[in-house]
Amino acid sequence: MKVPQLHVGAGSSLGPLSIFPVWTSAPGSLGISTGTHADVAVTELASGAQVSRLTVTNNGPHPALLVEGELLEGGQQHRTCARDVVLDPGESRDIDTFCVEAGRWEAGQSSHRRQARRAPLNVWSELANGLNGQRGGDRQDRIWERVRRFDAARGASATSSLLQHLDWFKDDKEERNRFSPADAPAPLEGQRGVVIGLARQPLLLEVFGTHTLFRRHYRQLIESALLDLELLPPQALASGPMPGQRARDFAAHVQAMEFGTFYGGAAAVEVRNHGSLRSRNVTRAAGAVTAAGIAVALPQRRPQLAHLTGWNTQHPLMEMA
Repeated sequence: MKVPQLHVGAGSSLGPLSIFPVWTSAPGSLGISTGTHADVAVTELASGAQVSRLTVTNNGPHPALLVEGELLEGGQQHRTCARDVVLDPGESRDIDTFCVEAGRWEAGQSSHRRQARRAPLNVWSELANGLNGQRGGDRQDRIWERVRRFDAARGASATSSLLQHLDWFKDDKEERNRFSPADAPAPLEGQRGVVIGLARQPLLLEVFGTHTLFRRHYRQLIESALLDLELLPPQALASGPMPGQRARDFAAHVQAMEFGTFYGGAAAVEVRNHGSLRSRNVTRAAGAVTAAGIAVALPQRRPQLAHLTGWNTQHPLMEMA
């Protein structure tokens, strides 16, 4: 199973962010809901709350996609989704999560909100440092440390809450908050993804299986990325736009990745049934590029990627901790 042909368009700048649209050659509709259009309830585990697990239930009529780095707000503490998840209509499942609010564990609070917000790239990138679901010894501690960077840069949150920093940033009218998601380029017809560059280097490529899936997450991605700018040194902020050739070269690296056959992957990777649709998570590392996402198979269709994110592990933002 391979990444479909990727086509990278002309880039735009949003402050230090360079944003390049991406199209793919994959087929069209997958019949999946995602973002705020997916009716997914999130609760603590009925057997007892755990930092690293939450229960998600799809109350909608279509399969639902939760993406890696999506924020699950409320409950005993805020979490982020550890990897992509597809849920069948009516399905409940316990999923892996990481905490993004180290200073709160509020007993008795079990219900979460879903606004489909995304973790800033500084935090989300730490998930990419543990491919194949491997948490590693102090991975949660490293995520907390990345959240604390916002405490140091913007002023401390009482509970070291990533969500509070996102809320503050959204409401912040100070001069330093010069850029807004509303200033980002609008999605183009048929667009399915983006390459994002910072400090003249590619950081990530995110691509979805359809234009609609991409649109459901695009604004939240840009909003989260803007918060990362407050962690960058002045020379990075003033470095100028990333050359388009670097975006195309990075896309070519991701496109060259091979994820094996849908049913014949690693034994640890489970193929899940969702009525007529099946899904399995995919991961791959090749040189300085890592990628993770989820593939789906429909009747009479070849399996294809519903979502994939490729990271440049040599980018300075991934090394900040």
